[in-house]
Amino acid sequence: MQRLFFILSLMLVSVVSVTAQTSKFDYIFQEAVRQKLARNYDGAIDLFDHCRQLEPESGAVLYELADLYRYVKNDTLAIRALEKACRLYPDNYWYKNRLVSLYLENKRNEEALSHVEDMARQFPEKGEVLMMLLELYEKNQDFENMVKVLDRIEVKEGKSEQLSMEKFRLFLQMNDEKRAFEEMRNLAEEYPNDLRYQVVIGDLYQDAGKKEEALRQFKTVEAKDPENVPLLLSLANYYHMEGSDSLYHAYLKRLLTNKAVDDATRLRMMGVIVRENITANADSTAVLNLFDTVLQQPQEQTDLLELKVRYMVQKQMPKEEVKPHLLQMLDIDPENNMARELLLSYAIQENDTSGVIQICKPAVDYKSDNPVFYYYLGVGYFQLDEKQSAVDAFRAGLEHVENSTNENKLQLRVNMYALLGDIYHSLGQDEKAFLAYDSCLVYKQNDAMVLNNYAYYLSLKKRDLQRAEEMSRQANEIEPDNATYLDTYAWVLFQMKRYEEAKEYMDKAVAIMEKEGEDMSDDVREHVKQINKKVKKK
Repeated sequence: MQRLFFILSLMLVSVVSVTAQTSKFDYIFQEAVRQKLARNYDGAIDLFDHCRQLEPESGAVLYELADLYRYVKNDTLAIRALEKACRLYPDNYWYKNRLVSLYLENKRNEEALSHVEDMARQFPEKGEVLMMLLELYEKNQDFENMVKVLDRIEVKEGKSEQLSMEKFRLFLQMNDEKRAFEEMRNLAEEYPNDLRYQVVIGDLYQDAGKKEEALRQFKTVEAKDPENVPLLLSLANYYHMEGSDSLYHAYLKRLLTNKAVDDATRLRMMGVIVRENITANADSTAVLNLFDTVLQQPQEQTDLLELKVRYMVQKQMPKEEVKPHLLQMLDIDPENNMARELLLSYAIQENDTSGVIQICKPAVDYKSDNPVFYYYLGVGYFQLDEKQSAVDAFRAGLEHVENSTNENKLQLRVNMYALLGDIYHSLGQDEKAFLAYDSCLVYKQNDAMVLNNYAYYLSLKKRDLQRAEEMSRQANEIEPDNATYLDTYAWVLFQMKRYEEAKEYMDKAVAIMEKEGEDMSDDVREHVKQINKKVKKK
């Protein structure tokens, strides 16, 4: 009796000890999870390590430690923890799945592949494992094993169009024409009403050099559906490869006018035709005829018209043939910059000031962000002596270039300020003119024309003559043989009462004018007269 009591006592102590240890493990584990959620990763790692000491073979602890090691950028320890968990619990799918992810993250692809292959054998019901295996084989370009995986998926899920097409693609990459043919034939038999597969069979015959079989296959499909888009494309390609241009263009025409072909595809096709024609430096007649045929259909966008225009420009076709297309583009889309800029360039080449205004004004009216239109509108008005309209155009244009660092826009800014200075002076608004010139020189300190004009207008006002002399001298250093700049410098020196120097520069200016056969303006004659008069008095 006493011995039995002793044994029962020992058993009770043991149970209490185990229960206490389990309770301690659970408490520390829960605290570790709390620290992890609070992102105190170092503290959580210490607590889970303590749990591991209490229960060295706990898979949950090893999994959590692996997760934490990743957070602290120690993938080596993370992988080691998960590898141990997988050894201890070889049937745990989630441990193995997580280990594969870690292998891949660390570019240990061979180990990942080996584990996924094991998982595919161990968990055949898991479709996602087969998909992982497929991706890994694809990374290794192991097409044969990819086909085997697709076969397994097909057994599991049943035959499908997607799987068959994927196997067909793989057979082509493997240059396995026989199995590619077989797969496509199976698809054609299984989906007899889907003529795509029968067209692909024709393509395969053509790629294999079996031209008669290819044409026979295409004609069979054509008899069933003469407007089938893939068929028309394949037949066009067939006759193109055969060098039969008339049939090639006939099928292209049927394809491009087919209502089932969307605008984006039609545009891509015409782009290919254009590139081929330009590369071969071939005659443009057939291509232009194709464009005309396609463009007979209503156009909601200008992409196809723009492609035709670019082709015509590349082929250096007359401007008069291009212009109607540009005007049509603007009818469809008034904000088409390409069409408006090209029309503008034509008007500038032809010195058509009214045309420049007609092209630029609509763009300014709809507040285009392209400063070129504002600039040339201002220039056009300036040439027609509509000075206030020119000022308004330049002022509006400056809003689009004021803060730009683009070199082209910077030059437009300089030009607009320079012309504003000239216009304000002509309107008798000298203060505004000088402010415009100052703005111009902020952006381009060595603009010879601005330096010259600014200096001359200051000399007329007998104002800031020292600065006028410096600017005029700088303009002459930039263009030493410019008679106009020499005349300005001479007149500035005259206003400064430096008559001998003034005559020296005035004589240079007159000599250049005589050499170049240039008539002297009334202002220049007056300058010569005044300077000579002062020198003679001396």
